[in-house]
Amino acid sequence: MPKGFPENSPKQKCEGEEFYFSQLAAAPLFARFIAPVIAPGDFWRNILMIVGSVLFSAVPSAVFAQASTITQSPPGFFEILAEKSVGSGEVILFALFGGAMSFAMMAAFWLIRERNLAADENQRLTETISGYKATNERIEALVHVSDQRIVLWGGNDEAPMVNGSLSTECGAPLSKEEFLSFGKWLRNDSFGIFNKALQGLRKGAESFDMALQTTGGGVIEAQGRTSGGFAFVRFIELTGSRAALAHLEVEHVRLLSAFDSIQNLFDRLDMQVWLAKKDGGIYWVNKAYASAVEVRDSIAAVENNSFLFDQQQRSDIQTSLEKEGYYNGSMAAIISGDRKIVDVVEVVGESGGAGIAVDKSDVETIRNRLEQTITNHSNTLDQLATAIAIFDENRNLQFYNSSFQHLWKLDGGFLESNPSNADVLGAMRDKKRLPPQPDWRKWRDDQLKIYQALEPREEWWHLPDGITLRVVVNPQSLGGATWIFEDVTEELELKSSYNSLIRVQGETLDHLSEAVAVFGSDGKIRLSNPALWKMLQLDESDFQAGKHISELSQQITNSLEGSDVWDDIVGSITGFDDERGSRMGRLYLKDKKIFEFSLVPLPDGRMLLTLVDVTANVNIELALTERNEALEEAGNLKNRFLQHVSYELRTPLTTISGFGELLSMEQTGALNAVQSEYLDHINSSSGVLKAIIDDILDLATIDAGAMELDLVEFEIAPVVDKVVENLSSVLENSHVSINVDIDPNASRLIADKTRFRQIIYNLISNAIAHSPDGGNVSVGSQFKDDNILVFVCDQGPGVPVKDRELIFNRFESGAKGDARRGAGLGLSIVQSFMKLHEGGVHIEEAGERGARFICSFPASPVELNQAAE
Repeated sequence: MPKGFPENSPKQKCEGEEFYFSQLAAAPLFARFIAPVIAPGDFWRNILMIVGSVLFSAVPSAVFAQASTITQSPPGFFEILAEKSVGSGEVILFALFGGAMSFAMMAAFWLIRERNLAADENQRLTETISGYKATNERIEALVHVSDQRIVLWGGNDEAPMVNGSLSTECGAPLSKEEFLSFGKWLRNDSFGIFNKALQGLRKGAESFDMALQTTGGGVIEAQGRTSGGFAFVRFIELTGSRAALAHLEVEHVRLLSAFDSIQNLFDRLDMQVWLAKKDGGIYWVNKAYASAVEVRDSIAAVENNSFLFDQQQRSDIQTSLEKEGYYNGSMAAIISGDRKIVDVVEVVGESGGAGIAVDKSDVETIRNRLEQTITNHSNTLDQLATAIAIFDENRNLQFYNSSFQHLWKLDGGFLESNPSNADVLGAMRDKKRLPPQPDWRKWRDDQLKIYQALEPREEWWHLPDGITLRVVVNPQSLGGATWIFEDVTEELELKSSYNSLIRVQGETLDHLSEAVAVFGSDGKIRLSNPALWKMLQLDESDFQAGKHISELSQQITNSLEGSDVWDDIVGSITGFDDERGSRMGRLYLKDKKIFEFSLVPLPDGRMLLTLVDVTANVNIELALTERNEALEEAGNLKNRFLQHVSYELRTPLTTISGFGELLSMEQTGALNAVQSEYLDHINSSSGVLKAIIDDILDLATIDAGAMELDLVEFEIAPVVDKVVENLSSVLENSHVSINVDIDPNASRLIADKTRFRQIIYNLISNAIAHSPDGGNVSVGSQFKDDNILVFVCDQGPGVPVKDRELIFNRFESGAKGDARRGAGLGLSIVQSFMKLHEGGVHIEEAGERGARFICSFPASPVELNQAAE
């Protein structure tokens, strides 16, 4: 603790210490930070540090001197100040004044120093700039010459600098802007090489030297270099021998580039190309050549001296080269292991030769196919009914088909001479086949203008013989024309007939009593007739074409008793079923009318709807049905009556015939002649009546469907003989003879034996009844068409054609007025029995007179037949 501060004064002690130490701390701070800033130099910096330290040390000394007056500090500079009663404020002002003076002095010293430094720097810079100017002048003197131009490129995409100039004789432009457009004044090949080299210079610092040829024919040398971060190109105009050398160099580069291009082209060709040395060896081949001789690549082909042709072929080529200087011909060669025909062209020069081989195997194949195709097309066209003639670019006939010759009736020799189109038209005119023309020459010239046309021409020719032709002339792209003559006479007639038919159909539909409507697959009306409108009580406008059937449904269903049937009709018309069948049915209207409809599917998904008013027919049908039921009931009643009567008559008839036979016996006593005659009449009439009753019962059984056949195989002759035996008395009384002739090939029959006996009995009885006295009846058989025919012939008056169907009706007798007239049931029984046997009976003429009744039995019946209803 400094002296002079009383121990009993803490405040003074503290303030003195703080001020003192703060002043002591300021001195080194000034020396450390302020002095170096004011005086950067070492000498002046040291002086400022000493002065600043002294001044900043004086202030705290003065303060302690004042404090020492209280504490009896030793005498000194500050003690003297204390003795003179100098206050602390004065000491501070003195210190500040001293500091300011010191700062002013230091600032003055610094300014003087800086001025001297600035003057030295200005002198140095002036000398440097003068040196740069001199250097720049020397560089410009070197650069700005009349035979070269330098282009300098800096970084950051700066615009290039252009110095120097070139004469206009070299072809380079004078303008700097035009000069920098290298592609405009350099030839394309030179520009491509230069542009590539320039890119390598600027991006990769790749130097280059090259000769460039301008579009004006001049040659300049380009030298590309880099220096630091700059790239420059020096363009030097060449003259004299250097220019000639540069021209040769450019031409050499061009030739090398062209040769490379040609080699690349040859390598892409599918033809064998080779370059030969003067001694005949090869020194270059393309890839196709190497592949043809089956080596690895072109180099291997040259190294192995692989030839495409054999020794004899090469000798022939060499001989032609020596005589003519070239060879052009075809020969066989092995191409990739296959023998092919190639076209070879080889030429020879001073330094060697070159050759090419073109495989023409495919060409020959295509040529053969083309010829075959042309032949096939010609054959096809020759089969057409349409007349065709083809003329070439010289207007001469090259092809015609047989229809052309037939249509125009031209001579074959004339057509084969390849006449011109004009001559052909003239020949047609001479044959009087062309339509008459008032000005023939003008018409012919107009026809021949087709050879200068670009579009086809179509005309209609009406020939004198009534034929109508559609003539189409088509000019060909390579010259020539094709004439097509289509006979449309029949087509026009068909169209006319069709149109007439359509009109007739339209008139027919309009006047039909039936209602007709055609609907498309979409359910829309295509056509309808007035009968439909009238029948459905609708207007014509309701059935306009294109109207959908659903639009009519509401109006139509209002007049129907029920809509179910109409809904089915609508569904059938508008449905999507793949297989739509026909439908028929009836529509019942509320006014008691009945329409019968029919739906018929048409092509293309269309449907035909027809309606017929069957109200009257239905009413008649109902009446006829009622009448038929009544007739059936009457017939059933008649059959029941006949059955009943027959059964009732059989009992007394049996009694009568029994007593008649009893009276005829000798045991009953003798009868006189009259009694015997009467008894014979009773017995005969009983037999006839019995036969009639049996026939009635058989017919009733057949009508009732209760009769069954017992089919067995039997001999025909014994059955016929038995029937003849039973009819012997009738034959004797009728004075009729009978002849039986059974064919051995038709001697056996499969049938119901009992019913067959009845058939023969009835036929013979019928023949006897219609034969005159002394007549003859023939019975025989025959095999024909898997049927056995049994016939009975008589010599009676015959049966008229108009009565041949009626004679088989029940109770019909053909012997009206004859004493031997029967009940008319025999032939009806025969026809019914034949139907049961699935056979038939018919009548034919029997020679000059009489009738032949023929029964046809199946030779092999399939099954037992039930009685027909």
